[in-house]
Amino acid sequence: MINFELKNIPDMIFGRGTEARCGELLKSFGGTKALIHHSGEPFVQPLIEKVKQYLTEAGMEFAELGGVVPNPRLSKVYEGIELCRKEKCDCVLAVGGGSVIDSAKGIACGVPYDGDVWDMYRMVVTPEKVLTLGVISTFSGTGSECSCASVVTNEKTQLKLSIDDNPLVRPAFCILNPELTYSVPPMQTASGASDIMSHLVENFCTATPDVYMNHQFLIAGMKTVLKNAPIAVREPDNYAARSALAATAPFAISGLLRIGLVGDWACHLMEHEMSTEWNVPHGLGLAIITPVWMRYVYKRNVSLFAKLAVELFGIEYDFDCPERTALAGIDALSEWFQSIGMPRTIREFVDGDTSEATLRRMAARIDYPLEGHKTGFAFAISAEDVVNIYKLAL
Repeated sequence: MINFELKNIPDMIFGRGTEARCGELLKSFGGTKALIHHSGEPFVQPLIEKVKQYLTEAGMEFAELGGVVPNPRLSKVYEGIELCRKEKCDCVLAVGGGSVIDSAKGIACGVPYDGDVWDMYRMVVTPEKVLTLGVISTFSGTGSECSCASVVTNEKTQLKLSIDDNPLVRPAFCILNPELTYSVPPMQTASGASDIMSHLVENFCTATPDVYMNHQFLIAGMKTVLKNAPIAVREPDNYAARSALAATAPFAISGLLRIGLVGDWACHLMEHEMSTEWNVPHGLGLAIITPVWMRYVYKRNVSLFAKLAVELFGIEYDFDCPERTALAGIDALSEWFQSIGMPRTIREFVDGDTSEATLRRMAARIDYPLEGHKTGFAFAISAEDVVNIYKLAL
């Protein structure tokens, strides 16, 4: 286990009716006028009207900006920064899922900054001051309500980049009322659950030694998603299942379930390019690419993947051929993704250009942080490996 510090976790307010506290919470952090940021989709509008009422009752003024789309755009962040400055908003309230929250984080970072907020995503500068950000989560998946990262896409350059591992980017508080996720359609519910599962798998696949306790935390999270995601897809208003997903999502990414280790994270980088190129929902793309990546790298640590098979799916360990155990676990995970409605291959969902030239362009856009122009902190892979994985996922 490596050294770690666990701090700056947002205040988490969980349960029925908790969204009514948004005004008092923003005021407790010094807010006086909020930018309400959301997608503008019809299903969220009744909640937005209630949020306006809650802010008014708390004596707070507000401005409003909708229009966030999946894989949030830099142009919307710019629009929010300009509106905040014009309206003199001193805090931001994100009402929505990961895309809304990531966009709101960009706005909160950009308002106090004199330069271009894209500088932060390009890692030219780091945020030094941000507006207070509160979150009312309506979607269980990315865990952005608790994370210290923001991912946006620059439409002009087709780059999807992140502000990452900066505590200032964490929301001050997040409100998690599982009932607010009831209206999320089955496909999006499954996509969010796939994102949670991928976060847990990426952290389980680590090169950090002596992580027995950490692995048990991660297995518990995976089993929770494994059990409750199918229920939430079948029964949208099942409070127990929605609660389990809503609680697991932030813990999977915030650090609580991954303390003391470094996950691999190559799958997320590969999927970001899928989202940019084909506008694939993030969790859906991860459901496709994760099992393919696992089959590509498992021979480098057969015992790790066999352990996942045994502990997550209860597969009997094959002492004569541990590889069979590892592959059986990977197959089981792939089948689980499909059982909740996720596609197995890229072409099942994508109607765009999947030529080799496109795949190579996508691979070239990835930021390769490791020596030798590689990515993947547990199983380092090159750009050529990335192209091969994309091909296998087609």
